[in-house]
Amino acid sequence: MELGELRNELKKSSPEKIVRKHILKDAAICFKGDMDLILELKESLSSYFDVHIKNIEIVGSAKLGVSLSEERFGKVYSQTSDIDLTIVSSELFDRAWHELLKLDYQYYKLSEKERKYLNDSYETIHRGFISPDRLPPKTDFYKMWWKLFNVLSSEDKYENRKIRGRLFKNWWFLEKYYTIQLIKLNRTQGG
Repeated sequence: MELGELRNELKKSSPEKIVRKHILKDAAICFKGDMDLILELKESLSSYFDVHIKNIEIVGSAKLGVSLSEERFGKVYSQTSDIDLTIVSSELFDRAWHELLKLDYQYYKLSEKERKYLNDSYETIHRGFISPDRLPPKTDFYKMWWKLFNVLSSEDKYENRKIRGRLFKNWWFLEKYYTIQLIKLNRTQGG
């Protein structure tokens, strides 16, 4: 999808419909649409995190062809683009949250940097997602998450692209997150 197409769809359809149609349904465009390779990537995540493969979705420019990130809105998918994924798992979400709460009890023993990571993580939990790159690096969950994502990012078959992920509590939160992103981005782009 091109930026112009997305803008036209935002004029005609609700952001929710666009999310359902293009983010939750359409096929990803990364890896030249090679469904076997995309399936292999999802299977790696499914097996490692013990979540059903249907709870893993490629998003962002690797899915749509254009970025929905506020910093890169409209940037076209290219050979240097990250592959962004979402994992939907209440169990994983609660596990990460539990680790954050345990750290919270040690708040004043944490370094300034660790406190910042903790506070950054708390900014998104109420919206039903956790960005593992914002988790305190000392948590077991952070280490477990990045162990796999760093390996996947270094594999030739995945074009040595940065493979990143966001963890959602459930599908409702995922849909709302991307709906809000589309609303924000439409407003900032004169929509």
